[in-house]
Amino acid sequence: MHPKLKQLIDDNIYSVNEYGIEHQDPAAIIPDELITYFKREYSLKTDVHKTCVTCQIRQIKKYGTNRIKCSYIPRKLPDGAASKIKEISKSTNIPEEQATRILKASIDPASWVELMFGFSDRDDKWFLRSYQKEQIRCTSKRMVIREGRRSGKSFAMALKLLYYAYNLKLDRGRDAQGNIVYMGPAIMIVTPYQAQLTNLFEEMEKLLKRNIELKAEVTSGTGDSLYIKTPTFKMEMKNGAVIQGFVSGIGMRSDGSGGGTMRGQSASIVYLDEMDMIPEEVLDKVINPILATTPDTILIATSTPIGKKGKFHEWCLKRDDFREDFLPSSVIPHWEAIKEEILRDSTQESFMAEYMAIFIDDLQGVFKRDWIYSARLDYTYDEAYSPHHLQKKLGLKSATERTIAIGIDWNKNAGTEFYVIGYFPSDRIWIALDAVNVPHSEFSARRWIKELVDLNYKWKPDHIYADEGYGHTIIEDIKYQSYTLRAKQDKTAKEAETVLIADRLVAFNFSSNIKLKDPITNKDIKKSGKHFLVENAVRILQDGLFKFPVNDIVLKDQFFNYIVEKRNKQNNKPVYGKQNEKVGDHRLDAFMLALGGLVLEESVYSGNQMTPSMPTFHKVEAIKNLYRSPNDEIRELYEQKKLQSDPGALNVLRIMRGGGSEEEDRMIREKYIREGLLPNDRKSSRSRSIKEEKEFSLLEGINSYQGTEQGMRPISEVQHAPKRGRFGRKKRRSWR
Repeated sequence: MHPKLKQLIDDNIYSVNEYGIEHQDPAAIIPDELITYFKREYSLKTDVHKTCVTCQIRQIKKYGTNRIKCSYIPRKLPDGAASKIKEISKSTNIPEEQATRILKASIDPASWVELMFGFSDRDDKWFLRSYQKEQIRCTSKRMVIREGRRSGKSFAMALKLLYYAYNLKLDRGRDAQGNIVYMGPAIMIVTPYQAQLTNLFEEMEKLLKRNIELKAEVTSGTGDSLYIKTPTFKMEMKNGAVIQGFVSGIGMRSDGSGGGTMRGQSASIVYLDEMDMIPEEVLDKVINPILATTPDTILIATSTPIGKKGKFHEWCLKRDDFREDFLPSSVIPHWEAIKEEILRDSTQESFMAEYMAIFIDDLQGVFKRDWIYSARLDYTYDEAYSPHHLQKKLGLKSATERTIAIGIDWNKNAGTEFYVIGYFPSDRIWIALDAVNVPHSEFSARRWIKELVDLNYKWKPDHIYADEGYGHTIIEDIKYQSYTLRAKQDKTAKEAETVLIADRLVAFNFSSNIKLKDPITNKDIKKSGKHFLVENAVRILQDGLFKFPVNDIVLKDQFFNYIVEKRNKQNNKPVYGKQNEKVGDHRLDAFMLALGGLVLEESVYSGNQMTPSMPTFHKVEAIKNLYRSPNDEIRELYEQKKLQSDPGALNVLRIMRGGGSEEEDRMIREKYIREGLLPNDRKSSRSRSIKEEKEFSLLEGINSYQGTEQGMRPISEVQHAPKRGRFGRKKRRSWR
């Protein structure tokens, strides 16, 4: 292609925003020179709507070919439209302008939506943005929309799905008289969270209530509602169309069991909302079989990228049979009014991913984006207080058998963060139970102590780990208060529980070393407290073993905000920090303290658990002639079910002995050889990591003219740490 033509494409088909992000131009105007070139060289179809012309050129530029299957939208009204407009106007007693809109709505989905719901370009509040019109208008069989937050993609999709429900007519065989039976489509909506599904159905309901005629076509719902919610979200129309919604779940509910099972479902249209957060297992086991069984099924997927290189990434950038819309949030008409607030509250990475819609790698971030998104589950902290509700909501085997820890990070500016985590041995998983921020004030110490007393009584934790730094005097005060209550007669239930704080509370110094036991040599190993907490959290999140509520935006943002600022020149150890001071890391610190506290107190590898009388996993005599890599040993522990209720042994093992890479294994093995624990002629073995093997009728008027000569053709179980006892140590309390 001539450089001049390339420049014409870049200048007219694409835009570059102030952040250097190149994206498609919603208001593209194509020069005749480009149309002539692409028609000659690539057989560009030109007798279609300008949206379709632009789409073809983008696809050819991106892939060198256009393999999108679609029906196209006609460029103009059909021949003889002028007389038909007069006919409609006369027969229905409506102005010719309205009759023109009706005829246009019969061939153009965007025009149908504007007519039915009252949108107008002349209305500065109730109008469709240019890119929303383009998305509604598109008839592609495979469509992915990569957009930044607040861009209105869910609203546009609600409109598009309603258009399909009322206008897509599918051949369903013949009736008893031999006539072809046409019915509306079966539309399947899949979202990762319940809240998203609820919002979509509520949005569609609000839209339908704007049009009495469309509302009258709905046959589902009770009372004022137009849809049912149990056993699945469902909306039904007189024409046989069905819109059904499912929650895919993430993490633990990978079979799609949330909101009713999706397995075995069929659909004419599948819409995946926030697709990048839907587990790959759901796509493989539920969505792919639908597409394989019925190739004509229309697939629409929208999402903001979360950082993983899964199917959404593939469909956006590597599939030439998919039409991709790529639009950062800067295309929003009111972007200038909101951008400063967004920039102020975002890290650079989160801004580029969530608002610029860029697929990015986690170069500096300690916690990878896909780990965090996979850790979010559809529940609230209020719901977590009820074990029965939590068990039902998350599908746990048991919610009453648990070990609880509270992490505390004191801060005179940001206030104090309290974070509560429970370890559930039946499911071998850590779950966030509560999060409280108490702001700083004149009487901060008194308020923080009261909050700790309240949380201690509410959750009755096994362990409390608090940052010793800023809070050392507060820790002393609360322990003194706890001790003085012991002598009191006739204690209340709350006071009796407060007495136990002195035994439960541990002051943790981030800068000091902690002591662990090497399971091979039974020797003490010292490790920096800060590095242990971070590495422990990374391991657990990496393995998908921690879950927290989707509505805890504070923790989510602080995960993304945590970076490696630099590395120590002497020992190459990372120095952790915050990318954005305003986002902070105090809840994250409280989380890591609670998580680390559980592991340090309960794990068989922690120093305080390894008394001489306690058995260890491996005696030196048993392993002198065989080195096991951490991954080998983990597999062995899984197979032998040696960790029945030990919440962290596997992670501590890997932290102490490396991640199981060949280089790390070699170095560790050489160390053991030097110490005389292994003979020189033995070779280490290494196996693969463990992997887990879910009046006038507008509607009738439009339908009368659909299918005219130029009209629109009919569009046809989490991997968990095994359980282990506490090796003879009697628990202070039991949930069994």
